[in-house]
Amino acid sequence: MSKISNVSPHSYDKNFQKEKSYRKKSCIIFLLLLISLCIVSITSLSSSYVVKVFTNFVFAQEYDQTKLPKFHLSENTNNFENNSTDPLSDSKKDINSENSTLTSDRASTSHRQITLVTEEVYLDIAPGKRVKAWTYNGTVPGPTIRLTEGENLTIKYINKSPIPHTIHFHGNHADINDGVLPQVMPGQTYLYNITGEPAGALMYHCHAPPTSLHIRMGMYGALIVDPKDKPVAPAREFVMVMGEYDLKNQVGFDADYYFINGYADQYVHHPLEINHNDLMRIYLINLGTTIPASFHLHSTTFVTYPSGLWDNLPIHSQTISVAPGDASIVEAKWKYPGNYFFHTHGIPEEKGNMGQIKVVGKGSESAEGKSKFQNSNDTSRGTNSNQSRNFSEPLTRSVSMFDWQYELQKKLQSPEVISTSGHKGIDEDHIGSTKEIGGNNGTLQENESFHVQDKESKAELTTSDESGVKLLDDAKAPFLKNETDRNSKFSISISPGSSSPENKIFYDPSSIKIEEGTQVTWINTDQNMPHTVTSGNPDQGPSGIFDSGIINGDDSMYKFTFDTKGEYNYYCTLHPWMTAKVIVN
Repeated sequence: MSKISNVSPHSYDKNFQKEKSYRKKSCIIFLLLLISLCIVSITSLSSSYVVKVFTNFVFAQEYDQTKLPKFHLSENTNNFENNSTDPLSDSKKDINSENSTLTSDRASTSHRQITLVTEEVYLDIAPGKRVKAWTYNGTVPGPTIRLTEGENLTIKYINKSPIPHTIHFHGNHADINDGVLPQVMPGQTYLYNITGEPAGALMYHCHAPPTSLHIRMGMYGALIVDPKDKPVAPAREFVMVMGEYDLKNQVGFDADYYFINGYADQYVHHPLEINHNDLMRIYLINLGTTIPASFHLHSTTFVTYPSGLWDNLPIHSQTISVAPGDASIVEAKWKYPGNYFFHTHGIPEEKGNMGQIKVVGKGSESAEGKSKFQNSNDTSRGTNSNQSRNFSEPLTRSVSMFDWQYELQKKLQSPEVISTSGHKGIDEDHIGSTKEIGGNNGTLQENESFHVQDKESKAELTTSDESGVKLLDDAKAPFLKNETDRNSKFSISISPGSSSPENKIFYDPSSIKIEEGTQVTWINTDQNMPHTVTSGNPDQGPSGIFDSGIINGDDSMYKFTFDTKGEYNYYCTLHPWMTAKVIVN
């Protein structure tokens, strides 16, 4: 027989409860110890990181770099007011002649206005190479625009060139400020309104077709948005905008020059300078049109913020590849003082994309001379017209070299404005007048007040798709593709090359005579180039009788039936030198 245990059920249950309670208390104590250890570790690491990286930090923002014309927006309205009788009289001096970076003071109002003017110029892109360029404010690239995240900015854009242009801004904004449509015609003014977001290295450029041609001709610039709440380490800051130029074929794949800030190898002969112990920050923007810029700094590796956005996690790089239309923020230090090259790897470095950085050690002299170093100290935030500072003292706040770079660029390029009076298809009186684009429906207005459209505004626009291209009713614009229309007696071809004012013929034939009730077909044979067939003329604008909207350059067609006797002038709103007429008997 088996022995029966003397342990009572009550005693067994009591021991079990004690053991259960002990295990529970042990688990709680262990978890509390683990949590405490994690908190101590995180606090220690965070404190160490902040002390090392962000001691005495400032926001990467310049102050009081320019005295802009006294524009403002009336409170609680979108009405634009101009307190200057001549908006160009001050802006020409402050922006085009003296100042590089269009910035704001963080302590100033939350809204401001700047003026950009498009003019055709002759300028130097290399020693002995003077070329024609299309510009914002007379230089390639145009002036750097700098603002703080969340800051509202109105850009008053005046087109003083003989062809249509726009300003397209990278970032977040409403479609009416996107800079694709409407095209800003010669002699016209347009107000763009944007808010600085997201923070990072952005850009602006013309988006008139063909966009690649307008960019290569020089219509681009940097748009730097400083973070509002993100701490940024003190650094010596530079902007580098990659560009291209070909002397024979500006729409070809290859280019004769791949330069930085509009002039070949300028930083080989005028090196960038930093203190050995200072951080260098480069806002790197690729506004070439064909190949990525594989940017490399000699004798160091560096930190980069992908796509030039401060919200992205930084990565450690030896070379950073930046695609056309993209950017990066580069932060670097060097282990040893010395002179070091930087460039885009590959063919571009042999065609103007090369520069030097002088890392100045203690007791060394800069290329500008010892006396300048001893007498200048950049410990306050602001603009620098030269590179000199007291290199015996480390940076305590960020110092922008944008103005120094822009002054050097203007000196090397030596721009000269081209007279607009001799351009084919553009009337001199038309060029001399200023038309303002705006109103409630986005149409062209003369001598009429117009509205600034901010990101909250709802403009009454022509029906459009998500891309902003005007949609057309089938009855108004019956686009067709068939050989019957192509061979019709009353068909008109939009000739190849019509986007250039130098073309010999635009609408072929340029004048036809027809009977009442005749249907005319226009065929766009200008490959990959959009055009319009719009009743009216470039001087007075559309008459409203017929308008094709955008006709794509893929043999797309537009038809219109003329039921009333008369003479009908028409033109292309994208390329106003394209004019022709239909005479109805």
